[in-house]
Amino acid sequence: MQGNLQQISLNDLLLLATSGKKSGLLKLVRGKETVEVYLTDGTIVHATCPIGEGEKALLYPVTWNDAAFTLQPERSAVVTTIQKSSVELLSEIKSMTLEWETILELIPSDKSVFRLADLRDDQTGPITVPNAGWHVLSKLDGVRTIQEVAELLRIPFAYVAKAMFNLHEAGLVEAVVPSEKPVVDLVSPALLERATAMLTEVLGPMAPLVLRDQIKTLGESPASLPEAKLDDLIVLIGLEIGDAQLKKKFAQSMYQEIANFRRS
Repeated sequence: MQGNLQQISLNDLLLLATSGKKSGLLKLVRGKETVEVYLTDGTIVHATCPIGEGEKALLYPVTWNDAAFTLQPERSAVVTTIQKSSVELLSEIKSMTLEWETILELIPSDKSVFRLADLRDDQTGPITVPNAGWHVLSKLDGVRTIQEVAELLRIPFAYVAKAMFNLHEAGLVEAVVPSEKPVVDLVSPALLERATAMLTEVLGPMAPLVLRDQIKTLGESPASLPEAKLDDLIVLIGLEIGDAQLKKKFAQSMYQEIANFRRS
């Protein structure tokens, strides 16, 4: 079994595989992105995607309408990360697919940018934000795209888009018109050199590679790293430092260097 999602929807493809009692690896590929879905006698038992595994991996390609797929019957899962029945999973995928048409009216692209909105004058009562919405809100800065927020939170783009749609409906966020997108202050090469030097004291010669890889994780390059992402960069680098004291010392030194550069 092979084809393209231009010819069949994700929901119908999975329905075909599960109702047909298929076993093996169903692989979906779009550019550099790959989603792998493992089935055993029509039951979805495991799935992986660029940001993780399990149920969220099944929802990762919900927004895809152009991806090649193949079923490799000789492959089997080595772990089980999905406990829900295929009926439940397909119901969730179908529901999100239907919602997507409405969401697209507000969020036409993964490059869309949102920011916190001013509360309405008539908004005087308490505001309740669901857990997923709060995670998304915590990463909004009026500069990051929805795709960048998704990558930072390591959750599917569709999840973030849906949460953003609900936040917009509640009047808590507003879209940034492209012409309104603020000028981004970039991290100076001199500050990155100091960061490399300080990290080398902690990690040794691997420091430049670690710094480069974590900047890439943020969806940026050393030549175009926004200052607004420095906090996130320090957190990501800290995950690579095993010693708690060294991690704390590096973070403190970085914040001191940032303060020095801003004063100069």
